Amino acid sequence: MGASLNQIPRAQKRDIVKKIKENLEERAENGPPEPALDIYISECTDIADALDAHVTGNVLAHAERAARLAQLEAADDAVDTWYRHIEGYIGVESRRRVSPNILGALALHQAAFPDGLAHVDDPIADENRICRDALLVLRAPEHVATLQVIELPAIWLERWETAIDKSDALLAEVEKARTDKRAHVDAGRDAETEWVELMVRLRRYVASRAKRSDASRIQEGKKLLAPLLDAMAKLRAESAARATRKENGKLETPAAG
Repeated sequence: MGASLNQIPRAQKRDIVKKIKENLEERAENGPPEPALDIYISECTDIADALDAHVTGNVLAHAERAARLAQLEAADDAVDTWYRHIEGYIGVESRRRVSPNILGALALHQAAFPDGLAHVDDPIADENRICRDALLVLRAPEHVATLQVIELPAIWLERWETAIDKSDALLAEVEKARTDKRAHVDAGRDAETEWVELMVRLRRYVASRAKRSDASRIQEGKKLLAPLLDAMAKLRAESAARATRKENGKLETPAAG
């Protein structure tokens, strides 16, 4: 039974325990009092709340991360674009055939972009770090005159830095969303373990409260546990169907010559 219970998805576990709680509450309202059974109402409430929090939190964390990833893609594209603009501009100036600024531009290009555009497809964090290093070189006092004479627009450096800052900030948010999702997954596993233990105890108690000859009591127990029993029956049917398909597949496979 434990293995089968573990196969039920987390969201379905939440729905099952909520429905069982409602069944127990309805029985308690109609009486008679049964403290040993009614105590399961509060346990079901706690587990339902825990599972609901983790199912919802997991979904929200996943949605938030997906949104941040889309924004991060756009921010990384901006970093790449300014990387290409600036490296290309200085590279072109360093390759001119006739210009008094060739040597300065060549020295600047080699200092800021020793690998050219080799890092444009690096992991975002790595590329951003390399781009920041290039910005430091471009803004160094010894290269100010070269930037002025080759007329590289100063606004380009500002926009590149802004793009890098935004990319780094979004990357941190994506990592946080990933961490939040992992936390919900881990906590949800604990709640699922408690759910399985609760269902086992509740089913055993319900089974013990009715004699074999007490058809009414047995039927009441089945009604109380119907959400769980229905899910279990569906699992068994699916498992049997898979086994049948597998066996039929073996029979249809021709023997090796």
